[in-house]
Amino acid sequence: MMNVKKMIPLAALVTVSLAVAQKTVTLGWSGAITGPTSDAGASYAAGIEDYCKYANAQNMIPGTKLNCVVRDDQYNNANTQRNFEDYVGNMNVAMFLGYSTGGTLQLKGTIQETKIPTLPGSYHIGNIDGADSDYLFLPISSYSEQLVSLVEWIGAKKKGAKVALVVNPSPFGRAPVDDVKKAAARLGVKIVDVQEVGGNNLDNTALLKRFESAGVEYVIHQNTAGPVANILKDAKRLNLLGKMQHLGAHYTGGEDLTKLAGDAANKFIWATSYYMYDEADKPGIQLVKKIGAQYGRKADTIRSVHYTSGMLVASIAVEAMKRAGKDVNAGTVFKALTGMNGSRAFNPGFTVGPVSFSAKDHVGAESLRLLQADATGNFQAITGAQRSKLFPLVHPLK
Repeated sequence: MMNVKKMIPLAALVTVSLAVAQKTVTLGWSGAITGPTSDAGASYAAGIEDYCKYANAQNMIPGTKLNCVVRDDQYNNANTQRNFEDYVGNMNVAMFLGYSTGGTLQLKGTIQETKIPTLPGSYHIGNIDGADSDYLFLPISSYSEQLVSLVEWIGAKKKGAKVALVVNPSPFGRAPVDDVKKAAARLGVKIVDVQEVGGNNLDNTALLKRFESAGVEYVIHQNTAGPVANILKDAKRLNLLGKMQHLGAHYTGGEDLTKLAGDAANKFIWATSYYMYDEADKPGIQLVKKIGAQYGRKADTIRSVHYTSGMLVASIAVEAMKRAGKDVNAGTVFKALTGMNGSRAFNPGFTVGPVSFSAKDHVGAESLRLLQADATGNFQAITGAQRSKLFPLVHPLK
């Protein structure tokens, strides 16, 4: 029998061997923790950070320690570019988590050249459409499909309805405009105005009076919650909320909107693929609450849908690294991502459908729901999980 004196150095040797055997793999994110759209980006970054800590604590990638690096690029494309180059050139990153539409589109050619699998926070269809898009993947349905779904809802309500679009003055805002116009033409819905509105829109009287004069019945927003909240509050002040129904894509809504707009957000209709904080029976939401509390996040951060969004992309990255096997690198992670389909689809529980990718399909959680804010500020589903029937017709992917 081995005596105690001999067991101690053997145990120490085993510990050292395990430490040596454990590899480190880097996951990098670059996005807006400060600056424009940081009302969404700060919570998004927190979701990534916390899920990475949780993944390491749970040893979710056996034999591999995750080095999760989160950097604030202030919504500045040049900063995004520098961060990406540092991750790839100096940190041997296995996967990149991006954020803005402009930054992602600027990096598109470089991502193709370096073959780094990339999941952006931008759901712009142009990220995965056309040339140089082999290594880009959308976590959920595109802005275009979200807004076309809203136009379909309007078309079902009223033929010939008059609609105005209010979009952010950026590639993010302009992305779905052409697809919405094509869908509206097929449905007999009239797009009577398209206006660009940024985050400095403190008085929207002229905008809303213009819409009233044009007989606008529905206003579709492609923006972040801040500018939309300012418009809703002004619409309430002008007694126009009852005359115009407001709707919006993913980054317009959720508790981030009701927190800013108060009761002016009542009846706002929102398209998103994510479960809500108050859907406590969903395992993904239970995990969001658990992780948020474990790492000491404020209640507003945990309740934000963007905290859940950050967790989704981090969970996809961790799952792909887990499936990559013993040698986790950009090539094996890419292979794992494109094999994430059929019986091997991934369902972390954050979205209304599973995440599924293939070599040709680069949209993860494809299903979405339409939800409507009630008088208490909560969003309630008014449709089940669905996909737009019209979107593939107005925008066939190349």
